[in-house]
Amino acid sequence: MIDQPHKRNSESRSLSVVVPVLNERSTIEDFHRRLSLVLTEISDRYEIIFVDDGSSDGSTEVIKYIRFRRNFGKSAALAAGFRSARYAIIATLDSDLQDLPEELPLLIDKLHEGYDLVSGWRHHRSDPLTTRIGSKLYNWTTSVLTGVKLHDINCGFKSYRREVLDEVMIYGERHRYIPVLASYRGFRLGEVKIEHAARTYGKSHYGLGKVFGGVFSLLSVILMTRYTNRPLHFFGLVGVLLGGVGSAIDLYLITARVFFHQWLSNRPLLIIGTLLVIVGVQFILFGLLAEMVAFSYRRESDYSIIETSEDRVEVPDNKAELRVQVGRGDSVR
Repeated sequence: MIDQPHKRNSESRSLSVVVPVLNERSTIEDFHRRLSLVLTEISDRYEIIFVDDGSSDGSTEVIKYIRFRRNFGKSAALAAGFRSARYAIIATLDSDLQDLPEELPLLIDKLHEGYDLVSGWRHHRSDPLTTRIGSKLYNWTTSVLTGVKLHDINCGFKSYRREVLDEVMIYGERHRYIPVLASYRGFRLGEVKIEHAARTYGKSHYGLGKVFGGVFSLLSVILMTRYTNRPLHFFGLVGVLLGGVGSAIDLYLITARVFFHQWLSNRPLLIIGTLLVIVGVQFILFGLLAEMVAFSYRRESDYSIIETSEDRVEVPDNKAELRVQVGRGDSVR
């Protein structure tokens, strides 16, 4: 962790920057130098928190850091950094220099326009064609399924108000979906276009395993946002669809047997239809059990409070003074 004071004539801003590191020794010194120059210009007090996620190339020899015993993943690295951050405004970016530190002021300025979370949008990505196509498909799918209209939701270059991170629990691959979770809690999201540089050192840490992990995490995020308090709506809908298709198949076969005297013993469709009915009923029963579990273990509110009006207090000059209590609501931790 590197903490530096600096004075500016303009608005005072204190800023924490969380940087996950995994085998980035070739770029980390240049990255730190460039980021420090930027922070000196936009902040009067800042800290840079490097979180080493099990590097094996000696990255930790050139920085002050939080170091994991092994590789726990980017979500864990960010969660550890957020927990250590001291200031109300927090930014994240990777240290591979594909995201340019010089563009951090764009995200901070956008945040001060009234947003709670601002995401970078790599509108011209300097990545292989397969990566760009996969990213566009991923962002489109996520936007359609979650309703969060960001062009580049997976971009690691973001800025946050602390209230967002206090209400969002991060683990697994959920760091990708912080905007989705924040939107569900009622926070205001924004984005800005940023440049994306070509990778000059090292290699990407994203592979097929990350893709599958991201898909499963997306499904869990959808369930935990839209259907946390009504799981039967999700599982019941799936059950009704499957059961309905199975029932239609079986009804067709029964009609064929009764009115047209067709034999069904050699019809695999009978097995498929019956199986769909059984699976559909199981989904509905599973939804009912999930409703019971959700009700039994419910401990938290599904809302987020920004402020409450307590009362008005009379003051000597006959002017009403409005006292407000500012709160974050119940944390989802």
